[in-house]
Amino acid sequence: MMKSVSRKRSVWLCAMIASAVIWQVPGISQAAEADDYELDQVVVTANRVPTKLSESAANITVITKEQLEQRHYSSLGDALRAVNGVIVSGKGFHGANQAVRLNGDDRVLIMIDGRRISRPEGTGNDRANLDLSTMISLSNIERIEIVKGGASALYGSDAVGGVINIITRQGQETQNTVSVSGGSWGERNYALSMQGREDGFGWYLTVDKKHQDYSEYNVLNSALNPGSHKGDTYRWKNSDFDGQGLTLRLDKELDEQHSWTFNLEHWSDEGGQPYSISYASDAQSSHLSNNLAFTYNFNQQDQVPGYARIYSNYHHQEFYGPYESRTNGFQYQTGWQFNDKNKAIVGTEWVKSEVMDSTGGYQNKSITNAAIYGQDIYNLTNKITLTPGIRYDHHSKFGGQTTPKVNINYNVDKNTDVYVAYNRVFNAPNLDDLYYDNYYQGNPNLKPEKGYVVSTGLNKKFNNQTSVKVNYFSSELSNAIHWYPDDPSDRWNSVWRAYNITKEKKHGVELDINHRFSEKYYADFGYSYVHLEQEGDNYGIITGINTQPNGYRVNVGYSDHQWGINVGAQGVSGRDTTRFTDSSYWIWNVAANYQVNKATQVYIKGNNLSNEAYEINYASTKGDYPMPARNYQFGVNYQF
Repeated sequence: MMKSVSRKRSVWLCAMIASAVIWQVPGISQAAEADDYELDQVVVTANRVPTKLSESAANITVITKEQLEQRHYSSLGDALRAVNGVIVSGKGFHGANQAVRLNGDDRVLIMIDGRRISRPEGTGNDRANLDLSTMISLSNIERIEIVKGGASALYGSDAVGGVINIITRQGQETQNTVSVSGGSWGERNYALSMQGREDGFGWYLTVDKKHQDYSEYNVLNSALNPGSHKGDTYRWKNSDFDGQGLTLRLDKELDEQHSWTFNLEHWSDEGGQPYSISYASDAQSSHLSNNLAFTYNFNQQDQVPGYARIYSNYHHQEFYGPYESRTNGFQYQTGWQFNDKNKAIVGTEWVKSEVMDSTGGYQNKSITNAAIYGQDIYNLTNKITLTPGIRYDHHSKFGGQTTPKVNINYNVDKNTDVYVAYNRVFNAPNLDDLYYDNYYQGNPNLKPEKGYVVSTGLNKKFNNQTSVKVNYFSSELSNAIHWYPDDPSDRWNSVWRAYNITKEKKHGVELDINHRFSEKYYADFGYSYVHLEQEGDNYGIITGINTQPNGYRVNVGYSDHQWGINVGAQGVSGRDTTRFTDSSYWIWNVAANYQVNKATQVYIKGNNLSNEAYEINYASTKGDYPMPARNYQFGVNYQF
């Protein structure tokens, strides 16, 4: 009873903090004198060329570098999890697999500066192809563009749920930044970034070191911790973590129209893998990722810039054995601005992905894919834009795949646009799906997943302070790939196999409201709903396991030249209590910055302020993957 009262008090405290940010900090009277805020942005991911967000005919969210700097996210997964409609899996300790879902789908293409960094073997998390915990740090990111909805016509396989494009920073004025932070559970982080530009040559270098002695969780299922009560805090055994990373971007301007760019991303980590509460593990795991890319840019001042790129991604993992994979690729894209109403792009891609060694019992397996694509952006009138596109992929195992698209955007007025988008999609099985030969059994006879995604939406800017986005989507996949146990009543001791089920259907809606009370005060609210159905020959029609049927996101904050405060909330409701301990939860986080002088900033961040006991991943035993308990971080950034 006392714990329940304490938790209610914590929730009320969080709500009071949020209210104070808006109503009690001096200066709110400035709202009536607000400046003209720019609520539109230029993005490149939706159409592969720079396009205003309001003209992109897609459901797009942008995480800016200012948001990353002010909110002090611990990882890429934390930053994405704060976005409305995004789900990022988690088990509550560093180094655990993190898979992202867009529109409830983890068939998501993740890129850095437009090049894919997916792993050919998958990650073991449903249909995901990248573990976010092995990604680069946040200190070299300019912005993150998130496009929800099918995008196979431009990007091919993996882009069924959408695309996440991480755009890195270019070196500008000479500046160095040292960051030191520490916090709960022996957390210690050190970072250095160096940037500059001279005679057309720019550099941006980051070095990061992360350490944590252990993690803690709140009990969800007291049966897993004998003698405990729900909400009690325990230490994850075997949850130490060490990670280090380095990124480097070099840019050289040859002339106004031509330049080259070199990118390097390195990440390595090692730490304990407790796995779950019921199945405590003493195992250690490690990851090593090295990505290299060289890009030649041309026509970069034109409306349709072009580029040619070669890249290579290498990944090595040790966890009960090795996983070693490599992806090499080539990209070329060019285009034309025919007139003020019509521009087009064409491009080609070639990718070879291979697994050299695998704990899954197979070695030296590879797939190759070659593709050509084209898209035309045509202004039928000064209000209507039609964007058809088509892509042809030739897969070394599955042959030819053609995916068309057509988007229509209608500008009702200068502050309102509506759109409809139809995209055919496909997703090829990854190498684990095909060849895994261990406790799990792959299926070399699998077929590619094929289907469509339809989206319709509205973007409305009511005034200089308030904007609203609404999106509805519906998708259907045939031959959807899922893993099922031979004996569903004994999931732990049964062999799991990959199957093509008959159909997988999804539909959902998102609502985003963004408001500026003044130049210094803001509030963002988001709601999302996703429904999933799976239809299999041997399983009938079932409602899929959904970790976030109803999702809620809230951010309120204050920012000026000296202070920055952000209170964020993430909520979920409507979950199946036969899979999860609770149908709903709310998490509250806060970040506060203080600019001591021009060179020095100090900050504090609190995560899960109400000390909520919650889970994101589901397991055969409810509550087996609890998320972190309340924790804090203190830090200093110094520029010189």
